[in-house]
Amino acid sequence: MKHSIRDLLDVVYRYYPRGIDVVEQADIQRYKETEEYVRLVAARRRAAADERWPALLRRIEERFPSSIITNDSFHLPTGSLDACYRFSVSLPDAAGGRTLWFHIGFLVPYYFVYGWRQVQFVRPPEKFRVVLGGVNFFISRNPHDLELVSNADDERLKSVTFDESYIDFELSADELPCAEWIFRAIEATFGCERMPPEVGMVLVPDVAVNPRALGEARLYDCLFTAGHEWVRPSPCEVRTPGVEVDASNLTGRFAAVLKVLAALYKILWSLMPEVQGAFFGGVTTDGVLRKEEVLSVLAEIRALMDPPKTPRGIASKRELEAAIREIEALVARWDGEGEPPVSMVAWTSTFLANWLLDSEPKASPSRSR
Repeated sequence: MKHSIRDLLDVVYRYYPRGIDVVEQADIQRYKETEEYVRLVAARRRAAADERWPALLRRIEERFPSSIITNDSFHLPTGSLDACYRFSVSLPDAAGGRTLWFHIGFLVPYYFVYGWRQVQFVRPPEKFRVVLGGVNFFISRNPHDLELVSNADDERLKSVTFDESYIDFELSADELPCAEWIFRAIEATFGCERMPPEVGMVLVPDVAVNPRALGEARLYDCLFTAGHEWVRPSPCEVRTPGVEVDASNLTGRFAAVLKVLAALYKILWSLMPEVQGAFFGGVTTDGVLRKEEVLSVLAEIRALMDPPKTPRGIASKRELEAAIREIEALVARWDGEGEPPVSMVAWTSTFLANWLLDSEPKASPSRSR
């Protein structure tokens, strides 16, 4: 390489302010007022006007007419993103019809390429999802737990198979012919060389670049584009997805807990103006009903009833007030130990059965307990 790590860091510090994060709005505004950021925006706009870039894409398209060449740098004239030209090339003749992604820096004379690879995992599930009372519940416990699931020996709950994608800088034999031709075209056009991954993945501790906070950005993020996970995660870092369990397979005790939660959140969501019209969400729980958390949700409900601001809250104010009084009285009589009392479960079962489907709130915002 023509430049040392120190040289590359000096380039980073010319275009990115040190010590300013990009999390809070005030910090973002201060970030954009720095001379480094102004310099970066100007560099992006100059790069967008460079005729060598579209000429390179035309040559690649002519050389590989059966491939799809995608220009991912149409945004450069706005000065908003990236420190490189980005494009992808489909490889219909490669195994699996893979795609390669190329990045050509305009702050430094380097480029790199990568593909995506998939690894299949087969693991025992660590969590599960169930729908009860029209509410998505995400359970942060193993579906083999006999306190929660009655048919824990079901083969479908014993393992989950999933694919994980990661960036791979090593090209396969069937990718190399196309890639090497493009390497020569890039080098002839821009006079640059390929950056090794071990250089691109060097951390820049005192610079932030959205979405990387201070201490997280790498040379790839600063000198090319941010947002990718450049380092392949270790197997222990790969999260295992949950499995779906039918509500009919829950134990009676656990179903009782979820019924109480479902009734509470249906009332709460019907009163929240900001979630009306949403179509996704749910409640994360460990399966234990805690009195202090029930009281917290009821306090939120009471605040939203003074006065209600949603169509459902306004139209059904009397009905909702009566329901809130009943559940508050049941909670007040509960000592908070163990499973919810039979009277509370009976009330929530009746409430859920009578909930008017045609006027239900469509929102189910995500909540963690």
